[in-house]
Amino acid sequence: MTSDQRPVLSDRASRLRMALIEWPRRRVPLQVLWQILDGIDPATRTFLHRRQLLADTLAELAAAHAIDLPAQASYDRTELPALPRFVTLPDRTAPLQQPAAPIVWHPALSWAADAAITTAQRRTLEKINRWLFTSRGNVVAPQRERSLEILGDEKALDRLQTTGLFGPGRLTLDLLRARRVTPPLHTAHTGDGPVLLVVENSDTFDSLHRVLDTQPTRVGLVAWGAGGAFEASVLSIRTLGHSVSEIAYFGDLDYRGLQIPSNANRLSAAYGQPSVRPAVGLYSALQRAGTYQDGQPPLTAAIATQLSSWLEPQHREWAVTSLVGGTRVAQEAVGLAYITENDDWLVDLV
Repeated sequence: MTSDQRPVLSDRASRLRMALIEWPRRRVPLQVLWQILDGIDPATRTFLHRRQLLADTLAELAAAHAIDLPAQASYDRTELPALPRFVTLPDRTAPLQQPAAPIVWHPALSWAADAAITTAQRRTLEKINRWLFTSRGNVVAPQRERSLEILGDEKALDRLQTTGLFGPGRLTLDLLRARRVTPPLHTAHTGDGPVLLVVENSDTFDSLHRVLDTQPTRVGLVAWGAGGAFEASVLSIRTLGHSVSEIAYFGDLDYRGLQIPSNANRLSAAYGQPSVRPAVGLYSALQRAGTYQDGQPPLTAAIATQLSSWLEPQHREWAVTSLVGGTRVAQEAVGLAYITENDDWLVDLV
């Protein structure tokens, strides 16, 4: 890459891609991918989230069409996240095509002329280029509507935003006159306090709302997270019309129950919102009142420890034991009867 070319991949993904060029066959087994990652980035060998790091890097390369991922049946699911047992490289024996005719790039895409991009990325930029030249009006459309209009795929912009094609001086939603749609968060008013209490499941939300509505606490709003929807609806907090300086979360003690608030926490922080913290008193109550339910896929100690790191220290060992043992604890154990007869769960909400 010359000094005037701008990378379209993260540094780690670029180095992995360059290393894969040296692989003599098109199919690259997972074991080899681990070896290559160790070679290009030795420091990651001790990373707690090493598996997630490789998954994210492969997803970035796939979005850039530098590799092809296999069908879901060909994934290693012994740990989380699942990883492909192999990836496939582009066919390097295909006959070379004639050089493409020079493109007159829209001023907003002038950087594309010198960028190191794949053939597939060039085709994508050509579609965007045509749209920029021919589109009229100033309507800002929902992101997936604009994606379908320009690229014929409503989720294409979702994927592009994980690559180096998006960023300052490159593609932006403003340039495409698109906006990210944030799902609404269902809330109930309980006072003037600055705390937003988000509850994963509907019945526990209802019980907590009923009780918090009858006594003074720092909780101003109770929200139903609606399971995984909170991973996106966390961004709707700024539209609630209520000043929120704390976001407390209470969910099931299981894989998704811990993954959801952890993901929401990262997104909230990225947009300058308050962090999503555990509702300490409610998790302590769940530890006392909850019962273990069998039938969950046991997690490795490393994955369980990673998930549990979102919890406060006093709850992490309990969580790891449950996750490694293939059990879960439903938040409904802290039900209306418990929160009516006890007040220990309010410790961090008053």
